[in-house]
Amino acid sequence: MGAISGICVFGGDRKAVSAGPALFGQLKIYSFQGTGEWTDGSVHLGCGVFHHTPESKLEELPGENESGSLVLAADAIIDNRAELLEQLGLDETQVVTDGTLILKAYEKWGHACPNHLIGDYAFAVWDKERRELFLVRDAMGSRTLYYTQGADYFAFCTVEKPLVALRGEEAELNEKWIADFLSIEGIQHETDPEETVYRDIYQLPPAHTAVVRAGEFLKNRYWDPLKDIKPVRFASDEEYEEAFNRIFKEAVACRLRSAGETGIFLSGGMDSGSIACVAAPLLEAQGRKLHGFTSVPVPDFDKKPPRMRVYNEAPEVDLIAEAYPNVEITYSSFAEKNCTTDIDELIRIFEQPYKIFRNMTWYHSFLKLAAERNCTVMLNGQSGNNTISYGNFAVHLMTLWKRGRAFSAVRELLGFSRLVNEPISKVFKSAIPVVTPYRLKLWRSRRELRGYDRFRGVPVNRSLARKWKVESRLDAIGTNVPVQRYPDYREDLKSRTSPLPLVHIGAVETKLSLANGITIRDPSRDRRVFEFCMAIPSGQFVRHGQERYLLRRAMKGILPDPIRLNIIKKGLQSADWIHRLVPEWPSLLAEARKILDREDSERYLETEQLRELLDEVSRDVAKVDEDRVAYILTAVIFARFVDSYKRERISRHTKHYIPS
Repeated sequence: MGAISGICVFGGDRKAVSAGPALFGQLKIYSFQGTGEWTDGSVHLGCGVFHHTPESKLEELPGENESGSLVLAADAIIDNRAELLEQLGLDETQVVTDGTLILKAYEKWGHACPNHLIGDYAFAVWDKERRELFLVRDAMGSRTLYYTQGADYFAFCTVEKPLVALRGEEAELNEKWIADFLSIEGIQHETDPEETVYRDIYQLPPAHTAVVRAGEFLKNRYWDPLKDIKPVRFASDEEYEEAFNRIFKEAVACRLRSAGETGIFLSGGMDSGSIACVAAPLLEAQGRKLHGFTSVPVPDFDKKPPRMRVYNEAPEVDLIAEAYPNVEITYSSFAEKNCTTDIDELIRIFEQPYKIFRNMTWYHSFLKLAAERNCTVMLNGQSGNNTISYGNFAVHLMTLWKRGRAFSAVRELLGFSRLVNEPISKVFKSAIPVVTPYRLKLWRSRRELRGYDRFRGVPVNRSLARKWKVESRLDAIGTNVPVQRYPDYREDLKSRTSPLPLVHIGAVETKLSLANGITIRDPSRDRRVFEFCMAIPSGQFVRHGQERYLLRRAMKGILPDPIRLNIIKKGLQSADWIHRLVPEWPSLLAEARKILDREDSERYLETEQLRELLDEVSRDVAKVDEDRVAYILTAVIFARFVDSYKRERISRHTKHYIPS
């Protein structure tokens, strides 16, 4: 893995000679173990490589094919290596780099090659004879690929800042992206998988290719899960379990190709726990350890969790370490950290404002620690809720109800009542809002909803939201709604296959990986796992009122039973995030008040609403609603991002890498 950049200048001149090295030079802030550049005057490609897999130590990128007709720049780990070696007729006894596999695949399948490549990748192939640039992003969007273009050039890069610098004074903030970011409730950043916070800088969406020629940019979606994934049906539960275990084990195994140690973000839940319990025996067979990193609350956090929550998951994680002796756990609370500690550093890493401040207290810190301990691969189960441990009881209930299977729906409710030990009358009452049609719920709530303001809980300036017609996009993604809407399985499948979560996670993981010199990898987001989990019926995920039904069966004898069979309690990481803010709260409020005095604040933020909020909130953060704290933090982080953008804009005032 690593990072890539490139520029094509059309018209026969040699502007890329100066622009290309300057573009790639911006990437040298990262601690690559190998770098390379290639140019023919009008085209320049650059690659920085981390030696995180055994084969990557032999990578020479940018690299050419044997005939010299193709040049490759790649940020890639290819996972279906054995399959490709056979299909491409390559010697399995020789060390074959991922770059070689990509070039050979392109020679054999051309623009269709991504359909044959499984892994985390973004790459570019320059075809000298056709004078054509071919760009690819993997199906799950695990690696980022940004681009920009002008009248006579096209440029791309793994990260955005080099492209911002390339555009010089032309680089402006994207008001539409900002309006969406500030409008969306929750941690989602965008409503469009292609736009970025910078105007005229875009990202190639997951599962897309692009062909660039003089005066031509052709984008193509090579994989559409809703159309291309065909239903999978077996005759028995055992067959589903066997198929799942085979695919899941392979997804884990191929992510253990680490040149150094292998780490994992390990909680007491089923996703990371299942990955750890499959990975540990595979590593033990190689005489290697799995290094688990688990966040625990600060020692003085004594808030009692609700009945169905767990704040400290160390006891569950200990069960995994006891079952698999080669799993070595590091617990840490990073007691010196809070949501404000690393704001400026994270803005620099993410290249944009962010809302994922709750978990970054420990997530970013553990990456640094893992890298210091020579971990080159860091596993997680970030996408597990959507794939391996999927199972939403409300969705399943709605599906049965819509299909007219009332008896089956009642049977599920009875099963759920027994599992959670709640009276059936209470369970039936809680099910009524789930199966009630959404429009009927809106009609019933019409009096309460008079004057409803969907922007009341977010900091966006309402004029900005109206200017960019934000409401239509909020409707499209189903957020900021007055009454909760419950989808059926088909509707939920559209949400589960949306590219928006993929681009969000891909950007976060790519940029944190680069910043810390460690590659984050998620077996639960493997394309093969994803396809299987999207192809099987709802009844495999929920049965007898029990959610996550497939994974519970599949992990029998693998994941410790207290974790596998737990249906009542769920871990809540960063439960102490408000508590950590106690000493910083006065200074955070003071910083938020300064925002009100800035000339540019009203352009983006609803300052009067922010002022009212600051006047109302307690000076004791423990007494403040979490949503209000998040509102204030989002405004502060956004303001700091704007400040950093302005500083960088001044520094590049006289720079423009494309000569006029």
